[in-house]
Amino acid sequence: MKLVPNTKAQPKDKRRIRRSLLYVAISDQERIDRSLTSNTDLVMYDMEDGVPLDLKEVGRNNIINILNLPRTTNSEIGVRINSIGSGHEVEDLKVVLQSDKVEVLLIPKVESPSDIHFVCNMIDLYATEEGKKRIRLIAAIETGLAMMNIKEIAQCSDRLDTLMFAVYDYLISTETTVSPGFPELYYARSLVSNTAHAYGLESIDMVNVSIENGESFVEECKQGYRMGFTGKQAINTNQIDIIFNAYCPDSQAIEKAVKTIKDFQNRTQKSLGSQMLDNKVADIPYFKWAERVLRRTRISGVDVDSLLA
Repeated sequence: MKLVPNTKAQPKDKRRIRRSLLYVAISDQERIDRSLTSNTDLVMYDMEDGVPLDLKEVGRNNIINILNLPRTTNSEIGVRINSIGSGHEVEDLKVVLQSDKVEVLLIPKVESPSDIHFVCNMIDLYATEEGKKRIRLIAAIETGLAMMNIKEIAQCSDRLDTLMFAVYDYLISTETTVSPGFPELYYARSLVSNTAHAYGLESIDMVNVSIENGESFVEECKQGYRMGFTGKQAINTNQIDIIFNAYCPDSQAIEKAVKTIKDFQNRTQKSLGSQMLDNKVADIPYFKWAERVLRRTRISGVDVDSLLA
């Protein structure tokens, strides 16, 4: 079964699956130009790491023009502001929230619910009426303290719909060093993914800043998918299709999901209870799993309706 990534299949509701989050430094015109035609699910214009300290004001002066540029895809549009307490976050938000183009705000270095509450208050004060209704938040989990407070962070606002694991600041915060395969990060990554699932949020796995996109990167993407993440961060457009392929269910999972849905539809019509499916008891959790698999499959360009017919 050939799976073709397709962002145009994304649903129009406020909750969209973000398989790929592409960072775009707003100080780099070439990257900005490429972002306008990228098929990534979410374009994240970066006002934090993507702007040198002495150019923060210049970046703010340019961000609205960047957001208004015509683009050929319907990727979600987001902005990563500077972290709360950096001294730049207030002016960042005052400017960015003037735009009706912003759909997502990425809040870096979130360590407590108060960071999210601050941004929500700024949205209520400065966002357009459309923005107040539409803007979703991503909380970047980057420190040991954030890991300890992650449960409270995950529940603190209806605007928050995604937790993101930010690896490099986490390594610094916890004085962790990594080896091939990243076994030292299993706990942290699993905690972010598990907490997101527990509270009905999406989860985005760590970024890889290497310019090499070989087998090790492919395996890293697949590992994140196996750990339950719903997407991954990217720093260049060459990583997007690799991420899409890793975060699309394989043909075996799709076939099992289709079989599960059909089985449940048949038993519902006949008012039957649980039955065996592939030598396992198939109940409501299987049905919910199958629905999630087929939603991701549909977004990846597969004609799911024909499979269910």
